[in-house]
Amino acid sequence: MRLISFKLVLKTLIIFLATLAVSASAVIDISVEKKSIQTQFEPIIQSISQQLSTHQQKFEQDPSAYRAFIDQYVRVHWDAKSTTNALLGRDSFKAVEHSLQRKLVEAVDTTLVRYAFEGYEYYTGQQFKLIDVAVSESGRMGWIQVVMESPIIPDLNLDILLKRTKQGVWKAVDVRFKGITYVAVKKHQFRKILSKQGPEALINMLIDKNNNFFNSLCDAVEQKGTQPCRM
Repeated sequence: MRLISFKLVLKTLIIFLATLAVSASAVIDISVEKKSIQTQFEPIIQSISQQLSTHQQKFEQDPSAYRAFIDQYVRVHWDAKSTTNALLGRDSFKAVEHSLQRKLVEAVDTTLVRYAFEGYEYYTGQQFKLIDVAVSESGRMGWIQVVMESPIIPDLNLDILLKRTKQGVWKAVDVRFKGITYVAVKKHQFRKILSKQGPEALINMLIDKNNNFFNSLCDAVEQKGTQPCRM
C-alpha cells in the first residue's frame, strides 16, 4: 500500500511539475510574441508618421505617390483575405467559388485602399505612436494600440487587430475606433448582399464604389496610367 501511495504521489508531482513547465513556457511565448509585434510594428508606425508629415503636400497633389506610400507601409502588412473572411463569416466565405473568393479579396483590398484615401482628407499633421501591445493566450491573435496626437484636437486611440500567419508573421486584419471595429460595422451589409444576391453582386457593389471614387479623384488631378488612376 505504501509503495502504491508513493507511486501515486510521484506521478501526481510529475504531472504538476509538467503543467507548471507548460504554463511557464506559454507565458514566455506570449512575452516573446509581444516583443516580436513591437519590434515589427513600432518602426512601421514611426515611418508612417514621418512620411505623412514630410510628404503631406505631395500626397495631396499626387494620388500615385500616396498609393505607393500605402503599398509600401500599409498593404504589405495587412491580410485582406482574413478581413474578407471575417466580413462574410468563415463558412460563407469557404462556400464561395475559389475564383470569386479571389475577386472578393481583391475588391475588399481596394476598398481598404479607398478608405485610406478618404481618411487622408482629415489628416492635419497628426503624429502616430505605438503605445501598447496585447496578445491572446493562444498566441495567434494580438492588438496594437496607436495614439494619434494632434496639435488641434484631443488625442485619439486606434486599436489594430493582428493575426499571426502560419509563417509566424503578424498581419493586420481589422481596426477598432472607440470600441467599434470595421468588421462589426460592415459585416451585416456584406452578409446580407451575399445571402440574397450572391457573391457577384457584392463584388460589383464594391468595384462600383471604388471606381466611382478613384475616377473622381483622378479626374480632379488629370492623372492617368498609374495606380490608383489605372482602374
